[in-house]
Amino acid sequence: MLLEVKDLTMRFGGVTALNELSFNIEPDEICGLIGPNGAGKTTLFNVISRIYDPTSGTVHFKEDNLLKSSAYQIAEKGISRTFQNLALWPRMTVLENVMCGAHVKGSQNFLSAMFRIGLRNEERDLQNLANTILESLNLLEFANQPCEGLPFGTMKRIELARALVSKPKLLLLDEPATGLNHSEVNDLSNLITSIRNEFDLTILLVEHHMGMVMGISDKVVVLDFGSKIAEGTPEQIQQNSLVISAYLGESQ
Repeated sequence: MLLEVKDLTMRFGGVTALNELSFNIEPDEICGLIGPNGAGKTTLFNVISRIYDPTSGTVHFKEDNLLKSSAYQIAEKGISRTFQNLALWPRMTVLENVMCGAHVKGSQNFLSAMFRIGLRNEERDLQNLANTILESLNLLEFANQPCEGLPFGTMKRIELARALVSKPKLLLLDEPATGLNHSEVNDLSNLITSIRNEFDLTILLVEHHMGMVMGISDKVVVLDFGSKIAEGTPEQIQQNSLVISAYLGESQ
């Protein structure tokens, strides 16, 4: 397995955001993580990203205990993420924004940076990598344009490109379809499947757009009030009475 979450609990004072959560993700899998607002999905992302320290439990990535790592080490280990809200620098070009995502791959230290030893070659290689990813995401035509003023759907793809430039093995996508129209959601679904295959990725996807989740996920994990209430294939999840109750508010 690539990611193992075991008995993970996260409490904020008297509020339990995650309650003994356990599930695994296999290499090359797209795992959808769903649940009503406040179910604990983003909290889990923040634990994996090392923004939060959990109350108890473990998270292992390729058998490495992530909870012993700092936030700045996560990208080095091969984990990258996007956020619910766009976090692009509007006045920087698309290419510059994407190149910022690869800072963890740089080999410069204090002395080499001060004397600019190898800096030009490293920057050229990084620019070539960023351009290659922009081309894969059909963004190359925007490379030298500022992000400011570009369509929202395009900026979503730019953020995705920035996450890919660090060459992750696990990609955390936090509600990537937010703010997109029906056509853009379909395009994004195809793009996520395509980059999974092209970049040999494993993807953990948090998304409220059920059509998208059920259409591209290999398996789905469902949270409600911090607890896992179901796990299985999209077909199994759509027929699960606990899932239907959590989303529609039906009585047990």
